[in-house]
Amino acid sequence: MKRVLSILMIAVMLCSALVSCSSREKNDISGAATIADLTGATLAAQADTFHLTALGQVEGITVMDYPDFTDLLNALNSGAIDGYVAEEPTALSVCAADATLKYLPFINNDTGFTATDAETGIAVAFKTGSEMVAKVNTIIAGITAETRSELMKQIVTMSENPDTEIGALALASANTDTSNGTLKIAMECAYKPFNWTQTTAANGAVAIQGKDGMYANGYDVQVAKYIAAELGMALEVHQYEWDSLLPAVQSGAVDGIIAGMSPTAEREEQVDFTECYYNSNLVVIYKAQG
Repeated sequence: MKRVLSILMIAVMLCSALVSCSSREKNDISGAATIADLTGATLAAQADTFHLTALGQVEGITVMDYPDFTDLLNALNSGAIDGYVAEEPTALSVCAADATLKYLPFINNDTGFTATDAETGIAVAFKTGSEMVAKVNTIIAGITAETRSELMKQIVTMSENPDTEIGALALASANTDTSNGTLKIAMECAYKPFNWTQTTAANGAVAIQGKDGMYANGYDVQVAKYIAAELGMALEVHQYEWDSLLPAVQSGAVDGIIAGMSPTAEREEQVDFTECYYNSNLVVIYKAQG
């Protein structure tokens, strides 16, 4: 009986949620030229990110948060929200996979969100006091802006069909010596085009530790491979939920985080960051009307 009642309660809750989504008055934000034009919309971002904090800059909106980008995408497709904040590379990947999705090409500090390079950049995180920060900074400094941009273009293309080989990547190390040990890196493996999960080793994907037959790939993975190789180390990729990444480094379960993470002031109180290995504009992804 208790089980039946539980099932009935869940069904009622689901029905209520569906009615709520369908009855919500949707806002067409497709014509927004600046973030000031978003007034009245229901917008979302991933919890515990600068994306969510940035939404505080927009007046007259309803703000929602979700644990990961899959939830954000589902909310958008269901009509629960009018749009969500992401980096432009993420928008390119998502929109390429679904023609009904578009994004507003805002420019940071101009038409878009006010943000510093640290807030819209992504960096490698290590345990506080780690000597790895200086070593990795030297490696990152050697990656040109042109190489970073070209790699991202390749990764976005790759994310559309992860198991199809696309050829040589813009960033690759010639060093094959791994005598300096193993570099254990944490990421979500669920954040295209920065990192995702696939079922083959195509395009230099890396096996996910403890996940038989599953591989990680994406911009973060290729940067992690390059850094590990230049350090003379083998790379291990470990999958963690977003809110478990920092604790994993702090506890010593992994050596570092390469997961599209911005070096915000709040996070810098918990870990040490390298210089940014990529910077991007913040945009809003929406579903085209009609």
